[in-house]
Amino acid sequence: MATQTTALESDIDSLEQKAEEYDTRTNTEERVAQAKEDLKELIRALQKFQNVLDDFERQAGILTEVFGRPLPSKATSARDNARSITQVSQDDVLDMIDDSNQSLSSHIDEVRETREDLNDARHFIDEQLKEIQRRKLDDANTAESIQKIVGEKPDAMDTISRYRSFLRSIFSPNDSVSQLKSQWQGLEKAFENLDTDWEGFQRRHSLSDQTIEDLKDLSEEGEVDLDDLSDMSVNEMLDVPELRSTVKVSL
Repeated sequence: MATQTTALESDIDSLEQKAEEYDTRTNTEERVAQAKEDLKELIRALQKFQNVLDDFERQAGILTEVFGRPLPSKATSARDNARSITQVSQDDVLDMIDDSNQSLSSHIDEVRETREDLNDARHFIDEQLKEIQRRKLDDANTAESIQKIVGEKPDAMDTISRYRSFLRSIFSPNDSVSQLKSQWQGLEKAFENLDTDWEGFQRRHSLSDQTIEDLKDLSEEGEVDLDDLSDMSVNEMLDVPELRSTVKVSL
């Protein structure tokens, strides 16, 4: 779509010139004046359309290329309609002006309607991205909770922080989709090397459900009463090297 967007920018520039120069394609001053006004209105509509198209393509790219999710059918349909707008040439526009049976205002309305469809589709994509963001931020919170009880290793905490920052930036990114994809792949790989969920931590250390619940309480509250722990929980915690160096017993 980048090539089509560039072509659209070129068409807008050329149409702006046409609007200034238009004086020979019709034979009355009234029609010339109206044609100039219609061309200017079309330029304004196309410029707004292009801004929405750019936003749509960026968010669609984040959904499909960065996070590997399919583009919703609603968004695919909106993109197809947008392509039909970008494929209308300058000559097509001038022919609409010359042909008394065609109306440039109808084409302007079509541009506006397609822009609104793109806007709606982008909002739909954003809702899907918000759900991805929510779930992955939950994963980051869990990873941080586990880090609190295993010693908050600086490298791990830095990875979690960068992971969060990336997810919070996906609605106003500064980088291109390809750059975001590369950044995410690196972050995801680093994040997956951490303990990012309690179930995985439980399996890796062969801990009971009760011990996991006690560890969750410990990560949230910072301390638990020894009387509230079973002998099994205490023994299981002390059998985990990372916990043995961080979990302390106070008398």
